Amino acid sequence: MKGGFAPNGLGSELHMSQEERAAVLSDIEAVDAEIALARQQGNFQNLLACLERGLFLRRRLYAEASEPVGQACKQLCEVYNYCATQMLQQGNLRAAQDLLKRAEQVAERSDVDRAITLNNLACFYRRTGKLRTALTFLERALDIEERRPEADTSQTHLNLCATLSQLRRHDRALYHAQCALIRMYEILSPAMHHGELKGDLGTEARERMSVLCIAYHNLAVEHEYLKNYQSALSAYREGIRWAKDFLGEDHQIHQILEYSYNAVMKAQQGKFSENEQRKAKRAGHGQQAPPGMPSGARVGGGGAPGPQGPQSMEVSSHLQDLLTPRNAQAVNEADGAEAGPGTPGVGLSGTSGIPGKKQPALEKTVSDSYQSDFHASDASLSDSGAP
Repeated sequence: MKGGFAPNGLGSELHMSQEERAAVLSDIEAVDAEIALARQQGNFQNLLACLERGLFLRRRLYAEASEPVGQACKQLCEVYNYCATQMLQQGNLRAAQDLLKRAEQVAERSDVDRAITLNNLACFYRRTGKLRTALTFLERALDIEERRPEADTSQTHLNLCATLSQLRRHDRALYHAQCALIRMYEILSPAMHHGELKGDLGTEARERMSVLCIAYHNLAVEHEYLKNYQSALSAYREGIRWAKDFLGEDHQIHQILEYSYNAVMKAQQGKFSENEQRKAKRAGHGQQAPPGMPSGARVGGGGAPGPQGPQSMEVSSHLQDLLTPRNAQAVNEADGAEAGPGTPGVGLSGTSGIPGKKQPALEKTVSDSYQSDFHASDASLSDSGAP
């Protein structure tokens, strides 16, 4: 017999016969083995199907508020979000939206999962050019995160910064860049106090240092837009210093910051005579740099830094897209207008990989063969899907 809750609380099992219970537990065990195999093989098509079936089986056996159902929802939400970001990067917008809709359905019990899903929904709408809708999702994500004192809100603030910058609301974008910077200092200060940032940084510390440097970059870019050029140079200098000390001069973030700094310096020196400009260029080949320029900075920049180089020296995709584009053409003349599809600077949340699977093997995890069973009417790309 099925139906009703057992009398000892929300975390209890549903009433059913011993035979039924044994059969469901056996099915759960078999599905869990398939999940482990799918993770090992990097087959995310099968992984999604198995996780969905595992959640279905646990809901047959346990109450909705139970821990087993909650853990199954969390695992499924994590994979939905990861696969959605992969689809978004591949340009498969329909599949990305379908996966994010599914993630929303299983994220309600966890503030962390809801915030990540809302961030990724914002990324989807930014990619489709619906910036106001993206802004709504980011504000909802930030509201959730700010209710949790331990939450790292920095990447949501940087996503807000980039979105508002595309909407030409540079004063508000500047505010969110400042918030991201403050939050990163709050997170990193205990480690700095205990000397934990010396030597080789671990993966987590390195990513946080990258976010700090990106916050300096975005802060500087917004100062540029607001024509506060000295403040922009100061922010670039600080970002260069942190990137050089903790990420290395060959790291892509250091190169981006240095190039941007040089570009602003060059623009500010535009009234130099041709002879003075030649002297400034020679300073980049071993002579003393102009006053205020960080040691090792190259005048002129030599072109924008590209994505090439050792993998460890590159910015991971979801962090790279948090960078606010500088000197980009205005999205639209009207403040608050929507951008066109393919807008740059889409920051992705929760893309650092799935626990239990090494990152390099994930290249084959999600392909265009993903088949959604969402109806077309549910997967409209219009703004009508916004809350």
